[in-house]
Amino acid sequence: MTKRSSIAVAGGVAAAAMLLAAPMATAAPKKGNQFSVTCPGLGSFDVVTPPGNGTFTPAFGPGSPVSIPYRVTGTVTVNGQVVEQFDDVKPAPVPSSAITCAFEASFEDQGAVVTIEGTAVVVPRPR
Repeated sequence: MTKRSSIAVAGGVAAAAMLLAAPMATAAPKKGNQFSVTCPGLGSFDVVTPPGNGTFTPAFGPGSPVSIPYRVTGTVTVNGQVVEQFDDVKPAPVPSSAITCAFEASFEDQGAVVTIEGTAVVVPRPR
């Protein structure tokens, strides 16, 4: 994998880790990684992370719920080969109202197909 692909994967992991970490907004940015999310009782929706994928980068999606993450786990593959696994846990008790949502994103970088998929244990909050 090239240095650029490595950076893309690192950015993707950061985006996945923060996928549901901040309030979702109604104005989605034009660029960033798009994730498909499915949550029990909430259905399916898309979120987009803004460019940069910083530590506290929010995810944006029209009509998507605001959620507090407690655990985000997943796998990053490049052309079908696992290159990274992650398991980020918030050091706090998980409330009984938590649900487990699945997420997935794929993008191409220099001809390589990068896929990020996993689950996030979150507590949905009303808007």
